[in-house]
Formats: sequence, C-alpha cells, structure tokens
Amino acid sequence: MARAITGALAAAVLFALGCGNDDDGGSGDGSGGDASTGQPDGGDCSDADCPPDPPAPAPDGMHWVLAFREEFGGDDYDHDKLTPCFDWNTGDCTSSFNNGREHYQPEQIHVADGAAHMIAEPLDPAYPSDACLDGSCTYAAGLLSTARPLADDGSDYLYSFTYGYLEARVKFPATQGFFTAFWMLPTATDYNYRSEIDIVEILGNDPTTIFMTYHYNDRSQSFAVNDGVGNNGDCEVKDYGQDWVRFGIDWQPDHVAWYIDGVKCAQFDGTAGSEIEDGPMQIILNNMVDNNWIRDWDVATTDQTQTRQMDVDYIRVHQLQ
Repeated sequence: MARAITGALAAAVLFALGCGNDDDGGSGDGSGGDASTGQPDGGDCSDADCPPDPPAPAPDGMHWVLAFREEFGGDDYDHDKLTPCFDWNTGDCTSSFNNGREHYQPEQIHVADGAAHMIAEPLDPAYPSDACLDGSCTYAAGLLSTARPLADDGSDYLYSFTYGYLEARVKFPATQGFFTAFWMLPTATDYNYRSEIDIVEILGNDPTTIFMTYHYNDRSQSFAVNDGVGNNGDCEVKDYGQDWVRFGIDWQPDHVAWYIDGVKCAQFDGTAGSEIEDGPMQIILNNMVDNNWIRDWDVATTDQTQTRQMDVDYIRVHQLQ
C-alpha cells in the first residue's frame, strides 16, 4: 500500500513529515488486552477451539502462541479490537488513500454468518473530500484496522504487535475497478510510517496475481515478491477470486515471508532495525474503488453502479515463545 498513502490529505501530512475459516486454519507490543502480556482479550483459547499453528515452522525450542483473534462469530465485530477507520480518523472516519472513489464508513461493515462483509457501494449524495478522485467520494466502502479509534483524543492503538505470524481468511471481489488490500504499518502517531508490509494487494480485473511487497528504509526501498503480473513467487498462479483464501505473513527479526493457503511464496531476509521493522505494527484490511494504481493501469470500473464486497472470515496473530 505504499501507493495508497498518496491521497491529498495523506500527501500533505507525509510531505510535512518528510516522507494494502471454517477448518483451516514471544510476547508482542499490544494494547486492548492484558497490559502485562501484550495479548488482547480473546487471544487465548482452549484446546477445543485453538486454531492450527501457522505454516511457518517454529525454531527449535520455541512454539507458537495465539496472541490475537477476531472470528466474527456474532452479529458485530469486537470494537475493542477493531475500528472501521484508518489511523488519522478525527471523527468522520477516513477517505481514499490514493485518490480513489471511496469514503470509509462504519455502516459499511456487516457481520453475519461468521464473517465480516466490507461493502463497497455507490454513495449518493457523494462525500466531498480532496482525498477522493475529483474531490468527490462517490463510493462508500469498508475498512477494518487495529488503529486508534480517534487520532486526536489520546486513544491507544487497539492492537499492535512486534514479530509474529498474521493471517486472515478472505474472499475478495474479482471485478474490474475494485481493489483489495491487507497490510501493516508501524504505530506512528506522527504518521511517519517508516516501513510497510503489503501482505496482499489485488486488482479486481486480475484475481490470479496477488501482489506482495515489503517497503523499508523509510519506504525508500522495496522487495517485491511478484515479477510483474501472472507471477506469485513460489505460489500458484490461479483464479483466487472463486473461493476463500488464507493470506499470511511471517514477520520475524531476520525475515519477512509471505504465505497463500499455507504455501510459502517468498522470503525477504534482512537485519532487524535497518532492514526489518523492529517496532510495533498495526493491521489494516480495506477495499478501494478506482484508485491511482487501477487508473494508471487502465482497469477502472466500467459500471459505477456496481456493489461489491470483501469478506473476512477471521484475523489471527500467533507469536513465538
């Protein structure tokens, strides 16, 4: 989502500072739970309901511990764990990151049948915002993150962690013009996001290419898993838009590795601090419409009356102990 932090509001802020399952399945810095352990309420599980360990192998002498989970089992998400707005929300949620058509609204998140449904649909009347295409947000869209509920009232991040395996089970819209993102940013109250892990970025016109990227060194350098379109590293190239998909990231002091349905796609090796982010990060999932990337590639929506949704079955974080 390095492309995503380029909307009008975001650009102004960053410039001033100098600057996307039913059966599958260490301590961290965190808030929204037990302050002594960094684990949120609901991270623990009994033997009967513990999800499987991550596909990333635990080093000798260590094991995986479930640190965070949101399973969307009721009729609403846990508001102590997730917010429907981005990190710089000051009361009216947030608009497009990179000049798309969408304004994020809490009512675009519907929870039913064991999943969160993040709805992108036409917005009438349009919401005025310089962050959106032509200064007008013509779509309402859904976002879930572990950011601060409000950026201007001293709120803590709902959840953050340093190192671990993060996974979400997602069903995304394979429709031209719609963009799916699952990503991480540092917890930076000054919006100086020095790194970014893009677990998933998907352009709806091509559900076979899952873009996976790590931006580091003040986001001046990048490691891309994909070599153009039709390439997912060591993971299969196929139509992932037909069913649920498990997307995961293994972030450790010496590497970042991407997984699709339990298969390792690629790994970036580096040094903690200088190349690998070594501070707490927040989690973000969102859908977009006709953002800059989509328009630059000439794959924008052909019908702006369409409604599409991104579904999330669960979000889980495991950490090594």
